[in-house]
Amino acid sequence: MTVWFLLPLYLEGDCKRETEHVIEEHLKTCGRCSEMYGLMAEPFELEGRQAVEETFLPEEEMRFKQRYYGLLIVKAACWFGAAVAVMLMIKLLI
Repeated sequence: MTVWFLLPLYLEGDCKRETEHVIEEHLKTCGRCSEMYGLMAEPFELEGRQAVEETFLPEEEMRFKQRYYGLLIVKAACWFGAAVAVMLMIKLLI
């Protein structure tokens, strides 16, 4: 029996107690699953961490937020205009 597909749930503590017991017993006897558990349990460092941090510059983040919130404002204005137009048409028909 292989339990490697349950290991992420086991590591996060999302298994039932019975399932945890089965996994613990299996890890005692299965070398492959124990090795996989060891690899999954220990934290790892990403290579090129500095390069990842440099990609998120404050200026780029600010420009992104301005574009994103600008689009939200335009969409909201369009919806508001459409609602006003519908209300005017209803008012004219009544």
